[in-house]
Amino acid sequence: MPLIIPKDLISQDILKKEKIFTMDESRADTQDIRPLKIAIVNLMPKKEETELQLIRVLSNTALQINIDLVRMKSHNPKNTSEHHLEKFYKTYDEIKDSKYDAMIVTGAPVERLEYEKIKYWPELKKIFNFAKENVYSTMFICWSAQAALYHYYGIENETVEDKIFGVFDFEKLEDDKLVKGFDDVFSVPQSRYTYVKEEEVAKHKDLKIISSREDTGVGIVTTKDNRFVFSFGHWEYDKDTLHNEYIRDLEKNTKISLPKNYYLNDDSKNKILVRWRAVGNLFFSNWINYCVYQETPYKIEKIKRKQVSKFGGSSLSDSHQFSKVKNIIKEDKSRDVIVVSAPGKRHLRDTKVTDKLLDLYNSKSDLERLKAVLERIRLEIEDTDHRLKETTKEARERFEEIALNLDLKEDALMEINKVFNNIENSNSKDYIVSRGEYLNAKLMSIYLNYKFLDAKDLIVLDSKGQVDLKTSYEKIRKNIGQGEKVVVPGFYAGDEKGNVVLFDRGGSDYTGSIIAGALDVEVYENWTDVDGIMTADPNLDKNVKKYSSLSYSELSKIVDGGAGVYQKEAIEPVREKNITIKILNTNNPAGSGTEIKD
Repeated sequence: MPLIIPKDLISQDILKKEKIFTMDESRADTQDIRPLKIAIVNLMPKKEETELQLIRVLSNTALQINIDLVRMKSHNPKNTSEHHLEKFYKTYDEIKDSKYDAMIVTGAPVERLEYEKIKYWPELKKIFNFAKENVYSTMFICWSAQAALYHYYGIENETVEDKIFGVFDFEKLEDDKLVKGFDDVFSVPQSRYTYVKEEEVAKHKDLKIISSREDTGVGIVTTKDNRFVFSFGHWEYDKDTLHNEYIRDLEKNTKISLPKNYYLNDDSKNKILVRWRAVGNLFFSNWINYCVYQETPYKIEKIKRKQVSKFGGSSLSDSHQFSKVKNIIKEDKSRDVIVVSAPGKRHLRDTKVTDKLLDLYNSKSDLERLKAVLERIRLEIEDTDHRLKETTKEARERFEEIALNLDLKEDALMEINKVFNNIENSNSKDYIVSRGEYLNAKLMSIYLNYKFLDAKDLIVLDSKGQVDLKTSYEKIRKNIGQGEKVVVPGFYAGDEKGNVVLFDRGGSDYTGSIIAGALDVEVYENWTDVDGIMTADPNLDKNVKKYSSLSYSELSKIVDGGAGVYQKEAIEPVREKNITIKILNTNNPAGSGTEIKD
């Protein structure tokens, strides 16, 4: 029998080629039987392709079928023209007052998105609710089957890393009029990244699982009255639909495996084996004939909703309300499925039980979180305290080793102990870090029997944190007399309040050059661990050469180029006084080093 579809939806050539028998509405009106009204909610991007696939399988029944195409008003697909949508499709607002014998809701390429984040989800929920009251039997395909199970029953889907892709064999687990005439094992095309677990569906007594596999989840699920049918496969697919999807994903460099059981010998160069068409046609025919035609009322306006009665928390707030609800349920025998909320408010100042339980959960969560935070803090304190003690011990031992090996006076060990006691009581980074230079200078002064002068008492900073050269020069000249033997720690100065302030790393160069400039010396020697300034890093290039002499400008360029041979700020105090800098090697004191002067 023919389908009644909008004129010009599909060309006559294609209808003839596909052997689809159609009839116009005027001729259908002269028939003695009422055509079935079926709505197709088409969520696929390539709508014309999906239209043809579904119309093909629906045309195999011996019944007249009048089709309405429905689209989401809140979403405009890129692969279908606006003209086609305007001419052939209706929106929810245009069908909301209609009744349908049946409805098909297609899949959609949005399966890996959360339902609530899908642009047209609010509109689709309206259609799901519409189907309960205004459609006798609704078939949900692939993604929409998952979305409908979530909407009606709260069943979540699961995501797989490797796409469920190919033609899969399913065993018929139960007899049902939907699978009347099926063999025990039948094939269904699949193409999805999500699935629904069999055990989650089995929790709902209203649902019947007809087919399922461990690796694909449920295949066909139906309500016991067949008012909702959830089909996770694509019996409507053309011969080359999976092939085209496979090629499309390859071209997009999307991770995709060969569709299973699809090509002969699982070789994409071989022909495609169509193993689903006969059983697919039978499935749609069974649905139309047994679940729709033989069940739907002749007067379509008498279609009643699939009834579920939900009672809110205020309706079940105490035992008295329970009694009221029982009486309401018993008054109507069609109230088979009852959904209840937790006890609500008994009076205005009361609290809903759900809010109490939510508060309970939040308190438990907060308590566990705080316990975990405290445990992490306790462990971190223990670890930090251990590291502090170990680091302090290692740093102290470095100085004690020097003092003991040099057989320095007891004063040296007392000084080391004093400094580390001060470090323990200080939280100043500058003070703590500067104690390396300070202690080394102390030990050297004891070892040489020279006078120790603290750098913070010689070099001072102004209110902007810059070295006050005039004041510093005066202090240096005042404290270091002609021919006086002194040791001064490098790397730091003192601020206006006498607090220790660090220079940048390598700041001992700066200390030395400031003192050299203040005393107007002839030569400023800078001893290090290389024979002078090299043409390249000697650790990376064995063929490097040493500069025997450089100008201040040349040294500045080398330093600006990233070489860590000398601190940039340390150049100006000696350059201003035309003091010669000599870079010398402590481990090769006889070497000539590198001279810097203009």
